[in-house]
Amino acid sequence: MNTLQEELRDEAMPAEDASAPKKKVRNQWNWVQLSGRIASDIEKKVVKEQTVLAFTLIFETMRKTDREGSHVNFIHVELWGKMADLYSTYLTKGIEILVSGELFQQRWVNKQSQRAEKYCISAQAIAVIDQTFKVN
Repeated sequence: MNTLQEELRDEAMPAEDASAPKKKVRNQWNWVQLSGRIASDIEKKVVKEQTVLAFTLIFETMRKTDREGSHVNFIHVELWGKMADLYSTYLTKGIEILVSGELFQQRWVNKQSQRAEKYCISAQAIAVIDQTFKVN
């Protein structure tokens, strides 16, 4: 069986630059997409000269954990840089959005010297899907 590179015979393969540093190949895929409502006030701050927006997204799963057959979840979402600047005037508590991005885990030791953790999404794309949303 031929490899893709053999099949293409260098037609679609860019030439390698011997002087360029080799990038480590990532074999894992980390991409999540969730829709839900913003459940907290939007926190805006500046970190290393970049704007950061942070908020909590509430979303449901179809797990049979209650009488209604759903399970409510909360996850922290962050937007960085130009995307944060762009969305800072549009995002408000209560609107429904679709978030796509990378899932990551934050770990720390709290004031009681206990390990703590939370999962977050570093947003790469956001769409406002709220039918009642109106731009001011």
